Amino acid sequence: MKFEKINENKLKIILSNNELPNSTNLDDFMKDSDNAKTSFLRLLNEAKEAVGFNTQDYKIKIDAKSLNNGDFIFIITKLVKIRSGNIVVKPKKVVKSTILKSAYSVYQFSCFDNFEEFCRFLKINKINYIKNLSKSCILYKYGNYYYLSLYQINPGYKKLALFYSSITEFSRFFSSKDVFVSALEEHGSVVIDNNAILLCQKYYS
Repeated sequence: MKFEKINENKLKIILSNNELPNSTNLDDFMKDSDNAKTSFLRLLNEAKEAVGFNTQDYKIKIDAKSLNNGDFIFIITKLVKIRSGNIVVKPKKVVKSTILKSAYSVYQFSCFDNFEEFCRFLKINKINYIKNLSKSCILYKYGNYYYLSLYQINPGYKKLALFYSSITEFSRFFSSKDVFVSALEEHGSVVIDNNAILLCQKYYS
């Protein structure tokens, strides 16, 4: 969780996939308006303590965006002051959009066994049709770690939210920079070429 005070009237909150209260899916989270309202009030209280962003006596607007690495960004904007001391939170105002910062998403696994366990987990939990997830899926070894490079993740993949919530249990999002992928290609070694997850499920799981 990260709070960034943009100015006196605007705040950015970044949550990882597993920090979204009681959900790993933005749509499901927003459907439960009572839970969303309670969660936002808690986040606003934490933001007040962390960065001094005070929404007391203000109406607020909340915009939400889901990133291709599984994180969520909430932009809180203070609007007009209200007379009562209650914070007015209207989660239904939240707008969902998808931002693709880069064509690449790279995840770091501490060892090959963790990658193998991840692939097995996807298979057991029927998170399938992995071939439709991205245009390429390559596993590299670079230094003491293993890196899964996903190129052009398909935002229409039906189990994308489940995939993101699963992969963060076995690895960590490392980079979306083209320059790091170039470093992997130049200095790393390919462990499993394209369709790395499917091939691991076939030969190792």
